[in-house]
Amino acid sequence: MGYTPSGGASNFAASNPADALIDLFHGIKTPYRANGVWMMNSTTLGAIRKFKDGQGRYLVNIQGLDNTPVTTILGRPVVEAPDMPDVGANTTPVIFGDFSQGYRIFDRTSLSILRDPYSQATNGMTRFHGRRRVAGGVGKAEAIRKLKIATS
Repeated sequence: MGYTPSGGASNFAASNPADALIDLFHGIKTPYRANGVWMMNSTTLGAIRKFKDGQGRYLVNIQGLDNTPVTTILGRPVVEAPDMPDVGANTTPVIFGDFSQGYRIFDRTSLSILRDPYSQATNGMTRFHGRRRVAGGVGKAEAIRKLKIATS
C-alpha cells in the first residue's frame, strides 16, 4: 500500500494543508475513487474540518443533499476509526480508498457450535458455545492509499 507525504514534518503542510488531501485523493487510480472512503480518527477529523479554501469555505461538508448530517471531504464520505493515530511525525493518520476492493475479510475456520446441556441444566436451559475465526488483510494495495506526515 503506497503513501502520499503531507508536506510537513510533524503536521500538514503550513502553506496549504488541504493540498495533501487532494494529492491523496488523486494518488489512487480513477476506478477506485468512485467508491473511495476517507478513514481517520475524531481528532484528525477535527483538525481537517478547520481547513478552508481560498474563498473561506470549509473543505469538509457536514450536510447531505437532503439536509441529513453526512460528513464528506471532496465529495467522498468519512468514516471515523478510533484506532487510527493522531497527526504526528511519521504517522499515517488518514487513509483513502475503496475498501471493498482493497481490503478482504475472510473465514479462517467455519462456524463450530458446541452444545452444553450440563452447565445450565438446573435452570432447565441448554447453553450453546459458538466459535468462528476470521482474518483480514489488504487484497489490492492499489485501491487504498495512506497519508504520511512527512516532507517526502
